[in-house]
Amino acid sequence: MMKNIRFILLSTLFIAFLASCTKSTTEVEPEVDPTADLLKIGEGNFSSTTVEIFSDGEIEVGYQRLFVRLKQGGEKVVTRARVEIFPLMDMETMKHSAPYENPEAIVSENGLFEGAVVFIMSGKWMVTFTLQNLENGDSGKVTLTLDVAASQRVKKVTGSDSATYFVTLVEPRAPRVGMNDFEITVHKKESMMAYPAVTDVETTITPTMPSMGHGSPNNEHPVHQGRGHYRGKVNFTMSGAWRVDLQIQRGGQPLCEVAFDIQVP
Repeated sequence: MMKNIRFILLSTLFIAFLASCTKSTTEVEPEVDPTADLLKIGEGNFSSTTVEIFSDGEIEVGYQRLFVRLKQGGEKVVTRARVEIFPLMDMETMKHSAPYENPEAIVSENGLFEGAVVFIMSGKWMVTFTLQNLENGDSGKVTLTLDVAASQRVKKVTGSDSATYFVTLVEPRAPRVGMNDFEITVHKKESMMAYPAVTDVETTITPTMPSMGHGSPNNEHPVHQGRGHYRGKVNFTMSGAWRVDLQIQRGGQPLCEVAFDIQVP
């Protein structure tokens, strides 16, 4: 009798153990929506492909990341695509483009293809996306009209070589007391439609707090990382209004200077 009871108890425990193992191995982690922290700014379609376009914040003058997602049949996310971006401002009497970056990859595991536009002035812009769905061969274009708000994150300056340059503050976007990533892009205006990245300059930063009459130690001068992006570190030792002076040289010779005012909470 006792043996039977013991057998039944062991059998019950074994079955419960198996059930818990089966449950744990079959439970599926909920999928994380890669657009959860992004702002949807437009959509369109071509052939059987729908297009959604997102940004990482409100559209304003400066370096704006843009994300493109393609879907087949309205649901299936496309992970193989070719995306090209072209910004244009039509001012009636003249038209001009701006610096931009096309997505480097044609394969995206989460279905988001990231590019960027450096909006160099506020106003109404048209951004055209030329798209190719590499999974079914569809191709087409989607154009968005965007109202770009003003900001102080882009500086237009004439270099010592008489060329026009655009220096854009990318980081910090949310400055804080202490060490911050510092990133800029540098582009040259070659024509109204061409703004190539500048990849061959040296940069020096000098942060100061004008109201207090002091600077900060341990800053790291930005160095080129690719596609005209220069990254370093800036140290804000207290909250308040800071100014970061940026000297740009080419081959050891001064090219231009700009300054960014940054409010640290």
